[in-house]
Amino acid sequence: MEAERLRRLFRFFGATQSAGRSPVYEALSEGVAGDDGLLGLLLDTPEEQRRPSLFFAAVNLLLASRRGSELAAYYPIHGGHRAVDDRLVPALSAFCRRHRDELARLLSERSTQTNEIRRCVALRVGVDHVQRHWPGPVAFAEVGASAGLNLLFDHYDYRLDGEVSSTTSASSVVVSCEVRGASGTGILRTAPPITRRLGIDQRPIDLSDPDARAWLEAFVWPEHIEELATLRGAVDLAAATSAARVVTGDAATDTARILGELPGREPVVVFTASLLSYLTAQARTAFVAQLREAAQRRPVAWVFAEAPGLLATTGLDVVALRGPLARRNSLYLVGASLRGADRRHDQLLGLADPYLRWFSPARDPADDFDWVPTD
Repeated sequence: MEAERLRRLFRFFGATQSAGRSPVYEALSEGVAGDDGLLGLLLDTPEEQRRPSLFFAAVNLLLASRRGSELAAYYPIHGGHRAVDDRLVPALSAFCRRHRDELARLLSERSTQTNEIRRCVALRVGVDHVQRHWPGPVAFAEVGASAGLNLLFDHYDYRLDGEVSSTTSASSVVVSCEVRGASGTGILRTAPPITRRLGIDQRPIDLSDPDARAWLEAFVWPEHIEELATLRGAVDLAAATSAARVVTGDAATDTARILGELPGREPVVVFTASLLSYLTAQARTAFVAQLREAAQRRPVAWVFAEAPGLLATTGLDVVALRGPLARRNSLYLVGASLRGADRRHDQLLGLADPYLRWFSPARDPADDFDWVPTD
């Protein structure tokens, strides 16, 4: 039964996450689903570690130092130029057999660690919404922050449909995103003053550790040479500033306490991107309770980029999530929940690709995004 679940999981990953984004991972996802040997490798790891993203990152990490292998020839980020063909899946199988012990160790010990810089577009949209309701300085926290690169979102430039929205000075990091169903002009305003920047993660990435940086880079997909350059630029920028820090904590048990330790009374913007998919149903409920507890002390705005079906379980007061929108889990909803001691305002702001390759702004507060194509 677990093997069949894994087959479905990899096929879902290939069809909804990889299609149109990575021909290599699309083909490999289907290949893993049909390879009992590769499934056996995954079945030998702890249940919570059996994730396509973690498996492909472990392989990618080993490939970085084995660029002469047949498999690396399919990875442009490792200098490969070979197009997907019928040798790709056998090359993966052979590579995994050859390095089975190393892969088993990585899959048992490592955790998923990504900083998808494009998701800062969702954060910027959410922060702009918060500013319309609560103008002025804000503190900022990200739950599931990994290396904390999104904490520097206002240090990056943004290119929406080719138009660059600059920071106060030209940034070495440019975040690109296609805007669908509207013009990109005027979507992003000037970010507010940020009084504190704090990340919370179960296993924070130490950017001074070369091995930790290599593991972060392992989550860049095979064809994404530009994304790798963006990640490295953001890492270099983070290394040059001490403006942000990431502390160890659990979303379901530590969020309220850590937010409560932030000085000041200004609102706190709490950002999550894909966090809910890593939490059990019980932990999702507990995380929302943590936000509610924190909002008893000071205003809290939860800005999110998450799967609709998971958001529908969090008690958001949004009519559209009670209908078909909650089943569109191959896409992500961007929105904000503004919470005070005795009031709350929830609003969906847009629909997006999970990696923010594109973003469709909401046409009105009650938009159910039925007009946005599935892809």
